[in-house]
Amino acid sequence: MKRADVKFTSDSKADFNNLPNDLKSECSQLLRKLEQAGKKLGIPLENKNGKDLRGYYKLYFNNARHRVIYSIVDGKIEITAVTESLKETLEIVGIGARNKGYIYNLIHQRIKEE
Repeated sequence: MKRADVKFTSDSKADFNNLPNDLKSECSQLLRKLEQAGKKLGIPLENKNGKDLRGYYKLYFNNARHRVIYSIVDGKIEITAVTESLKETLEIVGIGARNKGYIYNLIHQRIKEE
């Protein structure tokens, strides 16, 4: 059973589409893992170098050279026949290279524009 619904913003969908095919495949595998594990798979971001990214999470791929950045949109309790579990909606806000903080600068800019 999936623990999370993973959704893209229009910007993050474009980020994904701009990845080379080999990185798209690796990123897709990571996103499937995120659906199964939920937010606990990611690492919380903080306020760093004047960029407040609290409330966002990061995942690594491509030997930690690229990041998927996401936030939690909502969480709801889902009742199944036997158990009750929390199902989250996670929104991918950006995908890109870590190189010189590129992805963090990009996400910070996107947040400011909202």
